[in-house]
Amino acid sequence: MKIIDHNHNVKQIFKTLDLITFRLLSRETNVVEFKESFNWGSKDKYARTMAAFANNKGGYLIFGVSNKPKNFVGLQSNNFEDLDEAEITAYLSGLFSPEISYEKFTNEIQGRKVGILYTSELENKPIIAIKNDGNSIKEAEIYYRYNARNDKIKYPELKHLFDQTRASERKSWMSLFEKVSKIGPSNAAIMDMVNGTIEGENNSLLIDRKLISKLKFIKEGNFSEKGKPTLKLIGDIRPITVSDSGTNKADIRITDDPTAPAVREETVLKNYPLEYSELIKELKNRYSDFKMNSQFNKVKQELVKNIKFCHPRYLDPKNPKSSKKDFYSRSIIKEFDNHYTKK
Repeated sequence: MKIIDHNHNVKQIFKTLDLITFRLLSRETNVVEFKESFNWGSKDKYARTMAAFANNKGGYLIFGVSNKPKNFVGLQSNNFEDLDEAEITAYLSGLFSPEISYEKFTNEIQGRKVGILYTSELENKPIIAIKNDGNSIKEAEIYYRYNARNDKIKYPELKHLFDQTRASERKSWMSLFEKVSKIGPSNAAIMDMVNGTIEGENNSLLIDRKLISKLKFIKEGNFSEKGKPTLKLIGDIRPITVSDSGTNKADIRITDDPTAPAVREETVLKNYPLEYSELIKELKNRYSDFKMNSQFNKVKQELVKNIKFCHPRYLDPKNPKSSKKDFYSRSIIKEFDNHYTKK
């Protein structure tokens, strides 16, 4: 994950500040927008800007700078600082898909405080509005940050986003083909992460708990070419139970109980009870030094790769690239103990 030096970037934005008149010569750009004050009643306008930033290169929504002229007035109330990030996150999550990644913080410049919402560039674009809100957000619209303005995306930019997606997919395919070519198609197999199968050229494999006891495991680095054929597995091995629900898709559950019944999506979600906003609230209540910043985003990005901590629910279950919403298990909270100070 790319680490953003916000202190440097904010200094660059305010480097043209006249310290006598507090007039700011910097202008709004495709990565900067100014607001004189913060009012949560205008949240639809802020959300539109954040979505537009995310669909372009990311950007800073800065509160404390008047419009005409660009005078640096600073925050005149505690409205910005007092607003809980969990409320912002819950609002954005209910309005857009996929999730908008942002950071909320303040910065003091020449004795005056500014509020800043930084929105990260989305990796898998675009972010799409999933419902109407206020006068600024309309369902199914895609917003894009043009030079100093937010607007519905136009064809050239939309085509560019899709071209980027295709290029990324081609890169992934080429990487996969290169790996297959090194070992040969007859020796390669594809793991289906949706149905839980491993399919090769002539055979399919589904690892079940009954098979686990028949496999011989060895630690990495202790492989021996003598004796019976051995399956070398690197990483954590967890057994599964599988049942056929009468459809083409198997229902899979990770468990230590071989007699446990298979479960469906609704049951799985019981093990992942926390939405993003609820997770943030838990962390804020647990730690004295918790902040939603680049450090938090970096830690979270690593943790959500583990199925024990995060379960994505897709709008189209058959398409892993469709819009999704993440749900979190309570066990993820303890993982943050390694990074923050408990109250």
